[in-house]
Order: sequence, then structure tokens, then C-alpha cells
Amino acid sequence: MTRTVKYLRTSLPLVAAAIALAAGPDLLILSRAVTNLPTTAGAVIWGRTHGGTCETHRDLFVTCSDMDGGYANAATTVGNVWLYGDLDGPDRHRHEARHADQWALLGVAFPALYGGESVRTRGDSCQNVFERWAGLHDGGYGRC
Repeated sequence: MTRTVKYLRTSLPLVAAAIALAAGPDLLILSRAVTNLPTTAGAVIWGRTHGGTCETHRDLFVTCSDMDGGYANAATTVGNVWLYGDLDGPDRHRHEARHADQWALLGVAFPALYGGESVRTRGDSCQNVFERWAGLHDGGYGRC
């Protein structure tokens, strides 16, 4: 491989990230929504199947609330969809939207990586790197 090709191969992702950041949050929100679209579509169907009321917000993040089960623990984020019963609020929205960022970055590997992290931390959400990145306080992990 030539030196130029190697340079382009390593620098293009950095340039693309810089352009996205310079373009502002709207482009990042749209990029996350498009990247997560296939997973999001399935999650909306899942949420509605479990009695959820699903609505899309300004940040293209979908909340499916008032569900009759179909989610783990207090809530589950799949793609750009937050599946939950009656847990709500702007802090939780921000936390779960960060999990949508994780889905966009890691793709379908995210659930396996999250599960591996849960095993590593023995279920201690306070030590889970994905929960920490999503914001422990926003996620309601006040005891950390």
C-alpha cells in the first residue's frame, strides 16, 4: 500500500468526524437516526406490540412509554428507541439518548459488548463503562 493511501485511510475518518462536529449537533442527530434506523424500526414495532405509546422527539429519539413489559430493568434503549413503563424525565431522556449514540457507534455489537461489560462488573452499573459514558446521574444511578 502506498504512503498516500495509508495516510488517507487513517485520516479520512478523523476529517469526517471534524466536519460532523463543525456542522453542528443537528447533523450528528440526523446521522445517529439514519445509522440506527433499521434497529429503531424493529424497536418501535416491539414497543407498540407491548402496549407502548411511541412518539418521536426533536432529537429524533423515540420514546415508547407505558409498556406492559418487553424491556429489561427500568428501561431499555434499542437503536434510537427508549422502551419503558412509567420512568420519564429530561435527565433520563438525555441518558438513554447517549445509549442511542453507543448503538450508532458500535452497531449490533453493542448489546453483546454491554452484556460483556455487565459480566465484567458483576452487574454493578456504577462500574459499567457504557452506563458511565451515558451519565450515571442522568440515568438515576445516584448511589454511585
